[in-house]
Amino acid sequence: MATERVPYILAIDLGTSGAKVALVSVHGDVVGWDFEPVQLFLLPHGGAEQDPEEWWSSILTASKRLLGKEIVPRSEIIGVCAGTHGIGTVPVDEDGKSLMRAMIWLDSRGANLVRKHVRGLISVEGFDVFRILRWLAITGGAPVRSGKDVIAHFLYLKNELPAVYEKAYKFLDVVDYIDFRLTGEYIATTDTIGISWVTDNRNPDNIHYHAGMIKDWGVDRQKLPEIKRCIDVIGNLRPDVADELGLRREVKVVAGGFDLPVAAVGSGAVEDFAAHLSISTSSFMTAHVPFKKTDLFHMIASLPCAIPGRYLLVAEQEIGGGNLTFLRDKILFHRDALLDIENPAGYFEALNEVAEKAPAGSNGLIYTPWLYGERSPVEDPWIRAAFHNISLATTRGDMIRGIFEGVALNARWILGPAEKFCGRRLDPLHVAGGGASSNLWCQIHADVLNRTVRQVKNPIQAVARGAAFLASVGMGYITFSDVSKLIQFQGIYEPNPANRSLYDERFEIFLDLYKQNKKIYERLNRPRGPVKAHRGT
Repeated sequence: MATERVPYILAIDLGTSGAKVALVSVHGDVVGWDFEPVQLFLLPHGGAEQDPEEWWSSILTASKRLLGKEIVPRSEIIGVCAGTHGIGTVPVDEDGKSLMRAMIWLDSRGANLVRKHVRGLISVEGFDVFRILRWLAITGGAPVRSGKDVIAHFLYLKNELPAVYEKAYKFLDVVDYIDFRLTGEYIATTDTIGISWVTDNRNPDNIHYHAGMIKDWGVDRQKLPEIKRCIDVIGNLRPDVADELGLRREVKVVAGGFDLPVAAVGSGAVEDFAAHLSISTSSFMTAHVPFKKTDLFHMIASLPCAIPGRYLLVAEQEIGGGNLTFLRDKILFHRDALLDIENPAGYFEALNEVAEKAPAGSNGLIYTPWLYGERSPVEDPWIRAAFHNISLATTRGDMIRGIFEGVALNARWILGPAEKFCGRRLDPLHVAGGGASSNLWCQIHADVLNRTVRQVKNPIQAVARGAAFLASVGMGYITFSDVSKLIQFQGIYEPNPANRSLYDERFEIFLDLYKQNKKIYERLNRPRGPVKAHRGT
């Protein structure tokens, strides 16, 4: 009897560090993947950019390498779908050519313009009371005053780079740009445009532009693309792209979305109040919920997501696993006169081996993981990372384990407001992302959070798997109710009671370190003088 042929999706996971592409069956089985790095440009006064052309070339390079392995017949690849980092802005001209490097989710150059726009005579948390109530009612959220928002990018371009703003035919988020390169169509997905604060999000089945919000922010409506659901088939693969990759021209492209909600789907946490923790460059806690709600004091909101008709609670830690990348690239293996080694093989495995030798609590060392400010549960662009309580006895193992514990302590800080938001205990937690490949880090999260941690199989592939699930639903192979049944776990971690009192104490100290030092960080990091426009390229 002939074996039934299984259709596959070419799934794209474009993260801040680079492009990962994977071949994933319509049932979520990852059979192969490849990766190509992408450069990040950090500019003066909070600029953070990437080159959209480099995004595209990295996707093509990784895809051709992967497809060249002939893991599955190319005739069995029926769709392409992307999950990308979001809250980015690519201004493109009428031919779809980017007019500058993309402003990405770390870019805070529009902070002063946002603060000026949102304040009023009667303010709460820096927002005009009457305007914020209207924004919350319509969109369910509001821009962060740190300027790390798409609306801040729009304001920055309009006020500081008016020539770029005027020439722009469309403003595209990251996944929108990739979708354009795949199909030639200008679209925005409901999850990305829903956090631009120019849409009416009151009905999750009908996310649409709101004329009043667009007028309030002074954005030109014609520069915003048509809105599509994340599961919508937006067209066939462009002939030139199909030919370059050696795929059939009939291959469909499904809209995809922002990596936070896409990863939530890929983790299998699709039922209401099923919680997902991702440890990637950033770290974030999510849970699908049946209501629109906002906690402005902790910068947590339920927003349009990848699953039509649903909302997703999102609480994001600005830098999570990126702390380890920082340690590698800027401290341990930075190319300079002291050391001439770059990206050593087995780096993350070696970190785990070293960290395992340090005891719980890292011999009194505490790390605060705020390398680029913070979003949740406090919005504070000025705080920065630090090791506290270093002594002559401190070892490298203590410092590495301290980073693991610091990221987990910050997740615990988020967990309290997230559970209050949901009105229930979030337990267990599905854990995914590159950092979740570490068994040690999963156990540390279980101990620090005092929650059961379920380590998703192949956790680094959560976004790719989520993108494949979106394509599979959009093309009619599965439904979202099937997703949780298709997820496997490679490890279950229970809290170690022996570490309970230790981590409870460390958490109280962690909070005190923020409270006692936040004013000092502001004095050190608040810009002096006006912020000058910097176009990058």
